[in-house]
Amino acid sequence: MINTTRVFPSVPAALTGQSLVSHAGLNVLTSFLDATGFGALCEDRFSQFVPERAIHRPGRILGSLAVMLAGGGEHVSDLDVLRNSPGLFGQVPSNATVSRFVERAADQPEAFAHGFSTLGRRLRSRIWAAAG
Repeated sequence: MINTTRVFPSVPAALTGQSLVSHAGLNVLTSFLDATGFGALCEDRFSQFVPERAIHRPGRILGSLAVMLAGGGEHVSDLDVLRNSPGLFGQVPSNATVSRFVERAADQPEAFAHGFSTLGRRLRSRIWAAAG
C-alpha cells in the first residue's frame, strides 16, 4: 500500500529503559490509519465540512476522534489526552474545531452519511487487498 498522506507523526518504538508514555500503544492505530490512506479518503469525502484553508483537515479531525475513542475517551474534551503527547499524535484539533466540523456535518446529514458509508467500504477494500 502506498502512503501518500500521513495524518499522524511516525514514531519509532525502541526499548530504552526510560519512562513509559501513557497511550503510546495507540501508535498502532495511528500507523494503521496512515497505512490505509485514511487522511486522503477523508479529504475526498468530507472536505465540504471544513473551510478550504483550515489547518485541521477532515482526516485529522476524524482520525483524532477515532484515536481518542480507542484510548477510552468519551467526550470531545478527552482529546486533551492526545494533546498532551504531541510527539505521538501531532497537532490535535481544538474542541471548537471538532464542534464546528460536527455542526457542519449535522447540517448536511445525507452528505455525511454517504461519505461515511463510502469511506468504510473503501477502507475495507484497501485492507482486504493489502491482506491478500
